[in-house]
Formats: sequence, structure tokens, C-alpha cells
Amino acid sequence: MEDSMTAIGGTLNATYKAMAANVQRSMQMASSVNAMMEQYMCRSVDIETFVENVESNPNEILIHISITSHNTVPLKGCKLKLELFNPEGKKKVPFDVEYERRPKLGTQTPEQKCEMKAKDPTIIEPNFVMQPGSLQWILTLEIKQMIQCNGHIELTFPSIGTGKTLKVEHTFGLYLIHRCRRSWFKNHDNKSRPGLSLSFNGGFLRNFFRVPHNEGITPASAFKLSVAGHSILLPVKKVHKAEVELYVCMLGANFPKEEVVESILLELDMYSKAFVDRVNPFGLRGS
Repeated sequence: MEDSMTAIGGTLNATYKAMAANVQRSMQMASSVNAMMEQYMCRSVDIETFVENVESNPNEILIHISITSHNTVPLKGCKLKLELFNPEGKKKVPFDVEYERRPKLGTQTPEQKCEMKAKDPTIIEPNFVMQPGSLQWILTLEIKQMIQCNGHIELTFPSIGTGKTLKVEHTFGLYLIHRCRRSWFKNHDNKSRPGLSLSFNGGFLRNFFRVPHNEGITPASAFKLSVAGHSILLPVKKVHKAEVELYVCMLGANFPKEEVVESILLELDMYSKAFVDRVNPFGLRGS
């Protein structure tokens, strides 16, 4: 009898251990499935931005934000947050935001938009349901400080499986050159005292300064970047194949700090190199 009870106890103990192991495996599998689903949900959301200047106000920048969800189910309880930081990412940069356009979420199909204006320094939209498809915002940001900064967009929503807050992030640059008014002069009599000279890709200059396609870039022409009542004049020194060499002249009294001018020129060079890489990614030379 005692041997039988011992045998039964051993069997039950083994059964309980097997059941516990099965439950643990099931929990691990469920956790893995949830983790995979959450990764898929986050990776199925794309955030894109396009930045352009506002000609009438150097303190303002126009930002186009597009969010696309490739998920097959709506994402409920979404929150969208916009913040600006200094280049080191440690200090927030204050700003005001005005909606030029944003969708009426939850009452319209994703592709429809409406005109609406509001003031809110951080939250673009406090709570909404992200349907499958795309949504677009157009914002005007007013930044008082004349510094380069980085924009950070954060979209959060609860996981369908666990309720855990999921996050999709997007970072983009807001450069000083975005706040400059761009001009091109077909004929320019340069009476300014030339400073240093820099070279840029001619195709980039034509695209960036909106030079008409039927006009040529010649030593008689000039480019100008204007900000805060002051200007950086860039008269054409010479043109050699695809490269255009420009003089750099500062106009206006009490011009902003030298590091501001240096930053703008470095950003112009950065845009030029990015343009060349995009148009000619393999660095091939024409005959």
C-alpha cells in the first residue's frame, strides 16, 4: 500500500512538473508572439518630414509631417509629440507651433484634410485613432533663437496584446539655412569687398536658389542668402564644368555672429554634397 501511494505521489509530482513546464512554455510563446506583433506594429508605421523656409519671417519654418500606417488594424489611443533639442540633444529649444493644416481624426477618411489653427508647444494631436493609410500635418514653427536644432517626433500607442506603450520615433534637422531667404541675380555689379571663396555644384545651386532653367549661371550673376535683415552675398567668381566658385561677402551692419555665418555656409556645403550623392551616387564623371 505504501509503495502504491509513493508511486502515485511520484506520478502526480511528475504530472504537475510537466504541466508547469507546459504552462511556462505557453507563456513564453505568448510573450514571444506579443513581442513579434509589437515589433511588427512599430515597423509598420513610417514617419516622414519635409522642411521649408517661410520667406516672410526668418523666425518661422514650415514643416510637412506625414505618418503612414501599414498595419491592417487601427491603432487606438495614439499620441503625437513634437520637441526641439539643441544639436547635442540635451537641452530643449522653445518654440510656438501653428497648424496650417491637419486632418479631423476619427471623423474623416485618412486622405482628407481640413484647415485648422491651434497653439501648443509640444503636442501636435493629443489623442487619436490611426487608421491604416496616411495622415498629413502642415505646421508653422516659430523659433526665436538663431541656432541649429533637431526636431524629434514621437508617436505612442498601446499594444493590442499587452497594453504596453509602444513608441515610433523620427528625428530630423532644422538648419539655419531653412530660415534664410534665397535670391538669385542674373546681373549683379559686385561692389562689396570679396572675402573667401567656396565651390559648389552648379546643379545644386540652380535647384536650391531656383534659377530658371532657361538662364545660365555666369560670372555676372550672384546668389544671396538673407536672414534677420542681413545678407550673405555669393557673387560668381568662375564656372568650371559642373563646379561654380563663389565669393563670400557679408552685407549689413552688426551682422550676426561669425559662427552663424560659418554654420550657414557649412549647411550649404552639406546640402550640395547630398544633392551630388543623390543625383550621381557613384561619383561618375561625364565625358
